Amino acid sequence: MAPAKRTALVVGGAGFLGKHIVQQLLDTGRYKVRVFDIRACGVPGADMVVGDIRKQEDVTNACRGVDVVVHVATATPTSENALNKQLMDDVNVKGTAHVVEACKQLGISSLVYTSSASVVFDGSDLVGVDETRPYTARPMDYYTETKVEGEQLVLAANSASLAAVALRPSGIFGEGDTVMVPTFVRQAKAGKMKYIIGNGKNVWDFTYVGNVAQAHVLAADKLAIGSPLAGQALFITNQEPIPFWTFTGDMLQGLGYARPHIKLPLLLILCIAMLFEYVIRPLLKPIKELSTDFTVFRVRIVTRQRAFSCEKAKKLLGYVPGVPLQEGIQRTVAHFEHLRNADAPAAAKAGKAQ
Repeated sequence: MAPAKRTALVVGGAGFLGKHIVQQLLDTGRYKVRVFDIRACGVPGADMVVGDIRKQEDVTNACRGVDVVVHVATATPTSENALNKQLMDDVNVKGTAHVVEACKQLGISSLVYTSSASVVFDGSDLVGVDETRPYTARPMDYYTETKVEGEQLVLAANSASLAAVALRPSGIFGEGDTVMVPTFVRQAKAGKMKYIIGNGKNVWDFTYVGNVAQAHVLAADKLAIGSPLAGQALFITNQEPIPFWTFTGDMLQGLGYARPHIKLPLLLILCIAMLFEYVIRPLLKPIKELSTDFTVFRVRIVTRQRAFSCEKAKKLLGYVPGVPLQEGIQRTVAHFEHLRNADAPAAAKAGKAQ
């Protein structure tokens, strides 16, 4: 007789990463999957509960009868809501508190939380950093500040009745991405992606979305009260650091756009970003609220080293990325074929990203 399936609730399961987690949980055959989000998930086989994470009652109702909660919902810092501190606080902090409270009230024993590698980023280079590095004392943007608070809430809830773990992915990309690739293409069409800020040698840990989902499924499988995983934070990456501008170029070239190739001095660009963010935008605010991806945080983050150790994830989860970086890039380019540069020469369209 086959063992009874566990019921997993994916909070934020209608989002980019959430859908991949939902699908992989279903694919195991070991889970019944319920999704809680403000919109329908659209993944066949998953039960859908529409609600608002900002309302405790909605969250609690969605959590009834589940064995494990995977909390991936977040308000991301896109140009449209980068300044919407209220939204980020309501979703990333208060919403997370609602999830923790529901788990406690209903006696749910496992909570997997999607954090961010940026919780340790203070604007300086990170190379081979592991989980012993403390939280940043000066988050580079409000989103990061709320992710620090959210992770702290979850890990503080780890107890004799609730096992909690936080996963910290870095640079998620892949099919269904709503931020990274669409932004690259939008900026390329505007002529803004031909530039490299700084020397172009800084390496990053990008992570294919399927591998991030894989880590979440492993965490759902292995997390239990009193287990070595309980109460831990784990970095999750592809373990293949690559220069930021090489990755960007591979993605753009794959879609028929020019690779970044014109180098701009970091100090000059940083000064311009500071002038815009701290002088021009505040002056114009009474007239018009400007939304932009050109911020001091964005300049700093794309010009720094960001490479993390996954040794802890290997040890506690048995995590080995299932999809290599270049394969992930190829899958992503194929998925975004509809964003291909219509004016690209035939050779560029057929060419493989180098």
